[in-house]
Amino acid sequence: MLRKLLLLLLAMSLPLLASAGEAKLPAYASTIRSLAVEGNGRLWVATFGKGLWQIDAAGPRRFEKDGQPFPMVNNLMLNGEKLYIATAGGGCLRLDTESLDFEPLQQATGFEKLHALTQTSDGRVFIGSVGSGTAFLDADAWRPMKVDESSQLAWVNSIAEWQNQLWLGTATGLYRNVASGTWRPQAAELRRAVNCLLLHEGILYAGSTDRGVFAIEGDGYPRQISGTIGPVHFLQVYDGAVLAGGDLGFWSIKNVDATEISVPFDDAKCAAVDTKKILYVGTADGKIYKSDDARNFIHTMSFTENGLEEQKQ
Repeated sequence: MLRKLLLLLLAMSLPLLASAGEAKLPAYASTIRSLAVEGNGRLWVATFGKGLWQIDAAGPRRFEKDGQPFPMVNNLMLNGEKLYIATAGGGCLRLDTESLDFEPLQQATGFEKLHALTQTSDGRVFIGSVGSGTAFLDADAWRPMKVDESSQLAWVNSIAEWQNQLWLGTATGLYRNVASGTWRPQAAELRRAVNCLLLHEGILYAGSTDRGVFAIEGDGYPRQISGTIGPVHFLQVYDGAVLAGGDLGFWSIKNVDATEISVPFDDAKCAAVDTKKILYVGTADGKIYKSDDARNFIHTMSFTENGLEEQKQ
């Protein structure tokens, strides 16, 4: 409990912009930033320095082709047989998971360092950058929504679609813009840095960088979910609930009510669920845990000096 209080005080003392940035937080090369699971069970693992890895029946191994992707990977998204890879230095790539070939995409100037990655209901793919705002995929080229974006909208950590609007979780707060309208995002009453967004059962959840999870219902104002604290790094739907993981805890949220779960890891960074309802969680210290009930976890993989290896039980 003392550790949590000390970490919470530290998080609250940091400026909002700095708390959202990699430069002010421990950037271990083995930090697992994102996970994605294909229907065939292959697990993709994105790290913040050790590149992209795949895990299947042949075991864990690094994936690199023609020098890609950039070794610092922030986000992964599967769309059918395509894997989108948002990096922190090499833009956003698209990998054909059948041929394992990268498909040519024209990168946009200023969108080399990325955080946000999402696809909307009409099939459009959006990325959010560190410093240049938001862009979308136009055929095979990334196009900025606005050149010379304002400072309030320049750092985009997460993007979600809700109520026919695009919602942007940024380093200065939450914003929204009509999905197909002129690009003029408006402030959405949450003036805290936002790490992640998730829509579930008509409620928009926002994981903040310092005050836990907030929920927005209908046309209401964002309200903090009691019991959630500190920086929240991911939100994941699992078995009808929303799981939230971060520096100071791991929670299951149902009907905007949070229950803290005791877990054998600290500083959860990301999560993914496969078709068999197996939950995978990646941590800041390069470990992967899995569970079939979001209560009991098994440590399955770890990064060592030799790379990603299976954990001996």
